[in-house]
Amino acid sequence: MNARAGSIPAALWELTKPRLSFLSVLTALAGYFCSNPQAPTDPKALVSLALGTALAAGGCGALNMWWESEADAKMERTRHRPIPAQLIQPAAVLLFGLALAALGVGLVWFGANPLAGLLTLATVASYLLLYTPLKSLTSWCTLVGSLPGAIPPIIGTAAKVGAIDEMGWLLFALLFCWQIPHFMALAVMCREDYVRGGFKVATVSDPSGRTAALWSLAFIIPMFFVAGKLAGTFFGLGYAGHLGGFKSPFLWVSFVAGAWFFKLSLDFALPHRRAEVAKPFFLGSILYLPLVLLTLTLNRLF
Repeated sequence: MNARAGSIPAALWELTKPRLSFLSVLTALAGYFCSNPQAPTDPKALVSLALGTALAAGGCGALNMWWESEADAKMERTRHRPIPAQLIQPAAVLLFGLALAALGVGLVWFGANPLAGLLTLATVASYLLLYTPLKSLTSWCTLVGSLPGAIPPIIGTAAKVGAIDEMGWLLFALLFCWQIPHFMALAVMCREDYVRGGFKVATVSDPSGRTAALWSLAFIIPMFFVAGKLAGTFFGLGYAGHLGGFKSPFLWVSFVAGAWFFKLSLDFALPHRRAEVAKPFFLGSILYLPLVLLTLTLNRLF
């Protein structure tokens, strides 16, 4: 369903940025199931986590579109969003976003526990009050924006055990590092749009994309060490489950997927290949994360 068709339900759905919201739910659930698998699953906490995270993320998406509606109207890839396309009034989007975010935070807070709810609130606040305004001020916005994107796994951990355990912090680190190469590939692909929108991302200040490539390498390498820690490659049996070490399916999946992702990052670092490989690098990042998280979760549970 697409808002360009003109229907209000389609426009409301698009406002929630469903793909990003799905990723938030996926990573929150990974944090829940990977933390202390021996602990019993609380159906109420689990459902509250999934629905609350989805609502909070959807609210962030709507509020972000409300905040950036003028910039969206200037960019090719966003000019058909509900506000620039005049499908919904900005005031209605503001109310819609606030309602979803409040419901999401409240659902996690009361359905799981206050720590998980507080972390959900921190995600919403940092995304809207730090990352969103900084996009028009400094290229450091990408680093700041990686913070709210990395919090959902520790929301899941908190919902499961009432605290943030080491597994939660490792997943937080994995998500934080992953977001940099993921976004830098997009920044190269959409550089002209970001210029028109007035966003100060790395490729606007450095049109060559060299800075974007260096940032990608600087974060993709520690990301692999975090994955290695999870698999037990470097430190004992790790956290992948009772099938640890070289018996771990997660070890081999993360190694193969990581090697492929790293190869793309090296191609992205080559000036003569950067524009050509930006889209495969971006798509590779989208495939890498769900594959690794799903394999880790299954390996951890079974």
